[in-house]
Amino acid sequence: MDTNHIAANRAFILELPDELLDAIICATEPVAQIRIHGFEHSFKVYETGIVLSLVCKRFYRITVPYLYADLMVSTSDNAWGEKKLHRTFRENPSLWPLCQNLMIGYDTSNIGNLYVATDCITWLAAAKTLTFWELEGKKGWDLLRLATEQRSRCNSLSFCSTESYNINLLSVVDILGDFKSGFLPHLKTLSLCGVSTYGDQMCQEALSQNTGMASFTKLQLRSFLLSPKSLEGLVRWSRRLEEFELRYTFGDDFCASGVYEDWTLATLQPILSIHRKSLRSITLYAVGWPGSDGFDLREFENLEELSLSSEISGHQRYEQRGNLEPPDGLLAPRLRAFHWDLTLIDQQCREVLCHFAQPEEDWLRLLAYKAIERGCPLQKISIKYTPEDWGRVGNVYPWDRMDAIGADLRSHGIGVSYNAPSVSREQFLKTAEYQPRENLYEIQQSPELAGETERIGHIMGTEIILPTA
Repeated sequence: MDTNHIAANRAFILELPDELLDAIICATEPVAQIRIHGFEHSFKVYETGIVLSLVCKRFYRITVPYLYADLMVSTSDNAWGEKKLHRTFRENPSLWPLCQNLMIGYDTSNIGNLYVATDCITWLAAAKTLTFWELEGKKGWDLLRLATEQRSRCNSLSFCSTESYNINLLSVVDILGDFKSGFLPHLKTLSLCGVSTYGDQMCQEALSQNTGMASFTKLQLRSFLLSPKSLEGLVRWSRRLEEFELRYTFGDDFCASGVYEDWTLATLQPILSIHRKSLRSITLYAVGWPGSDGFDLREFENLEELSLSSEISGHQRYEQRGNLEPPDGLLAPRLRAFHWDLTLIDQQCREVLCHFAQPEEDWLRLLAYKAIERGCPLQKISIKYTPEDWGRVGNVYPWDRMDAIGADLRSHGIGVSYNAPSVSREQFLKTAEYQPRENLYEIQQSPELAGETERIGHIMGTEIILPTA
């Protein structure tokens, strides 16, 4: 670009095309993490964007859509910003289509700003995602009823109650019903976080009257406190389910219990089998007792992605770790990606450095070997492991083990990835150095499991690459 032709009074950045300028402005909005009602939520910080919008008309045109893309409105009149936001929207209807994600926080003790939430639901019909926090009571559920009457672009609907677990599933079913009003025929994702124990039998009856009527293809559940029968009704509500996620069949604060406490993978088998021909992705975390008996995905002909917590396979029970073998039933005929979450399911502490040791390395390697032997098109194994730097350690840096698995499987077209290590090699060695040798923690593979690994590896002609201790 010839800068000689740029007017002396014109900033060089303004000579850039909108595409580049948009990318630069977008990069000024850092993503922050906050906890809303005890639940992690990502949002963008717009202080810099607000300043940039005042620089010139062109910056304003590019920046303003970001400023109004993600909005949270509370019914509490203690939040003074809502009233100013309401005034801005009332005076500038041209801003309404800019909101893409709308969150409504309902405070039963203070609904002074209820009119703000009501008007925003009506005005911001372009929002693609709609989230309700702590919705309860007639006036609260009337907000949902109002939302379903709008001809909006919403394709994702979420309900969150992570402090009191008070989502009344019966009210949700009663209002959404046959999915024929407003935006409901186009809804793709339904998310429920904190379903209460209220009305289990009534929920089953209400859901049975709407079997196959729901349009959502993705169902996300967290802290689901009702029974397997109610879960079955939810699954049957969808006419075609493609993605299923269940995290916690109890309160994720580890205090609240559900109406049913004997969940296992076998409990979920007949429920998920309802959509075995359409399910493409399954995520299961903290669903109850460990063990894979009675869980078989080999008839799920379109399943491509499976995510499991290591707790489900028993890898958080130390006395079992060396004897566990990955079950053949995990290997759906089209499985391409397997995600293993080693986050410790415990209220008091996180996983530590000994939680990815010889048993975990062997388990993943044997799972991959079985996939190769059976012609399963597995292409990716990803590991989530974020240990703290304390407690017992193994004799090998855990991420060296993961790299060894990756090197072993690379020639078979299977990639192994993991999140960034939370403990450096130097920290690991320092922790190990100050521990007595007898405290170094290492569980060896059982002879039976070692024999199976060696057998399949020999058939494939694979030389196992071991990490260096």
